[in-house]
Amino acid sequence: MPMTYVIGITGGIGSGKTVASDHFASLGVPIIDTDVIARLIVEPEQPALQELVKAFGQSILLASGYLDRAQLRQLAFANDKSKATLDAITHPAIRKETVRQIQGANSPYCMVVVPLLTADSPFRALMKRVLVVTADKEVKIRRVQKRSGLELAEVEAIMKTQLNDTQRQQFADDIIANNRDIIDVQQAVEKLHQQYLNLAKSHINDK
Repeated sequence: MPMTYVIGITGGIGSGKTVASDHFASLGVPIIDTDVIARLIVEPEQPALQELVKAFGQSILLASGYLDRAQLRQLAFANDKSKATLDAITHPAIRKETVRQIQGANSPYCMVVVPLLTADSPFRALMKRVLVVTADKEVKIRRVQKRSGLELAEVEAIMKTQLNDTQRQQFADDIIANNRDIIDVQQAVEKLHQQYLNLAKSHINDK
């Protein structure tokens, strides 16, 4: 495993985890975003895309050779077996690229953003600690509606597919409650940054 100390960061839709991870990035911390990686591994010529085509057919490709995400979503979520096939192809590829980026991180510690992190996720094995960003439900709904224009029912439907904050807190080592303004989050990040630097230093010294 890589020597770099790995912090996982997660939080539900509208929690503000991106605000937190962006501030960690501004402090020089490498941020490895699994959502970004999930898009990277299905670029043209990538092995995962080729496997998806074998599994779901040429109809998931646009004329440009890029993935037709809407078509794949329709096919993959048609039943549990198709969804399992999708996960079996994409999840190992995402994890492999995540590990590659962790190993390339030239810093005392790095952060891996996993929006849908769960207690039994295979990503947990990569992490020394988990930071959960939380916010009150009403605050999250307001943020999501402001940036996306979604109806209340649509936002609540998305939330129901995700863990709630109580469930996330059960496997959290650190928590940022993001109910106020950005300054509060930044101050919490800066405090944790010093803590993580100290932990990373101790981790290296223990090797």
